[in-house]
Amino acid sequence: MGCYHFHLNQLSRGKGQSAIASAAYRAGTKLECTYYGEVSDYTTKGGVVLAEIHLPKQAPERFKDRETLWNEVEWIEGNKKAQLAHSFDIALMNEFSMEENIELARRFVEEQLVARGMIADLAIHDPKKAKDKIPNPHMHIMVPIRPLQEDGTWGQKQKKVPVLTPDGQPVLNQKGQPVFRAVHTTDWSRKETLEELRSAWARMCNELYEEKGLTERVDARSYEERGIDKIPMVHEGPNVQAMEARGISTALGSLNRLIRALNDMKERAKNLLQWSLLRQSQLMERMLFLHQPTLADYLRNYYDKRNAVAESYAYGTQKAKNTNLKQFAETIRFLEEQDVRTPEQLTEKIQEFDTQLKEVSQRLKKQLAALQRVNVNLYAMKEYFETRPVYLELKNKYFGREKFKEEHKKELNGYYRSERILKENLDANGKIPEGKWKREADCLSEEIAALRKEDKRIHAMLRKYEKVKNDVEALMAEEGEGVSLPETNKREQSTETKEAVRTMKPKKKHHGMEL
Repeated sequence: MGCYHFHLNQLSRGKGQSAIASAAYRAGTKLECTYYGEVSDYTTKGGVVLAEIHLPKQAPERFKDRETLWNEVEWIEGNKKAQLAHSFDIALMNEFSMEENIELARRFVEEQLVARGMIADLAIHDPKKAKDKIPNPHMHIMVPIRPLQEDGTWGQKQKKVPVLTPDGQPVLNQKGQPVFRAVHTTDWSRKETLEELRSAWARMCNELYEEKGLTERVDARSYEERGIDKIPMVHEGPNVQAMEARGISTALGSLNRLIRALNDMKERAKNLLQWSLLRQSQLMERMLFLHQPTLADYLRNYYDKRNAVAESYAYGTQKAKNTNLKQFAETIRFLEEQDVRTPEQLTEKIQEFDTQLKEVSQRLKKQLAALQRVNVNLYAMKEYFETRPVYLELKNKYFGREKFKEEHKKELNGYYRSERILKENLDANGKIPEGKWKREADCLSEEIAALRKEDKRIHAMLRKYEKVKNDVEALMAEEGEGVSLPETNKREQSTETKEAVRTMKPKKKHHGMEL
């Protein structure tokens, strides 16, 4: 099995990142950023084998200059938290020569990225030629997220499209104005596109393996997708590998050793997955957090203590340790995916979701109340036309009126009640706005369903974050640190109540009828 690593993330100002600095690091060159007025100089960086820019046919030739290209990207993105570029980190194959890897990388860039209209800044690194001597050939590709138009000018990343009901009608807000949502103008950021690129890279590598008569193969699918019963290891990064090589134990290194040992004991992993190394710049960014304990450090100590307790069990020690290892690995992966590494970031996330939950709850309560009001009108209309024949029969009676009233008291009360409600809600022409009420009920039902889905998603995320918070605070209390993470607002387990009135739809339509 060859070594497969294909990672994509977004460079963003919101994370304190700069397109110029990132491009300079990958290319091992010196670039000046006119947006920030800073110079990034990485000319002393070793291991850069190749750095070149690939342009689609509509791109101006000036973008062949790296400094020009990425300065334009910096200036065209005005938002202080703007996403600037997609950044690919892809492992090259040790079984191929560097010349073969370069040819394969260029083919991938031209066929899979440039052919889609992307500008691709390609850099190939071979760290074994640098002083750290780590055998880890890989390539970095930076792609501006904003597309180019046919005339070579920058286009829009998103556009607004109207939100439509299932029958194709525009959704209106409370002011009667159309509701719009933002959609990407390209498919570059879609999950399906990433899966296509991952599969394409694996296919190209396997074709070259076969052409060279080698038995190695790579697979873009996860263990779970391939039906392999193994715990996947966590990617360590080049600096972690270097620290471990010098005998310095790390949280990620210890975690992978435990995973490897468990997979060996189960004899299900004949060929261990070799995790390639992330670029050195990722580690440099993470070094900002090394002055204080990270969540990974706290969680490692927490699960170490749980494993120590499991040693005292008369039975089930190994099962408990396996469970702890699985929970630790899942939690670390979750935090890595969410880019949450410190207790402060954890608290910010919980407070952020608390705020979102409160907003969703308020909106849901408001929409439920509005739906109830509409349903009261619809039910009154239904009841009115069902009981009106009884009322008309009473009007035409000359004998036995009192007896008739007593026998049909319930229907007559319903008629008078529904007539009163409808008279209070007639339109400007004195008619029952049945169509308007039904459209409002349908629109409100859709909004309520969407809000319930969002409420469920936020609760699921909060449960994960609060599990981490509770574990960290339990460790702090046990070690006598006397501190805890900042308190977050208490919230109810559910933000919604059942609808007081379900949507009523009369058996017969009475469009435009007068009372």
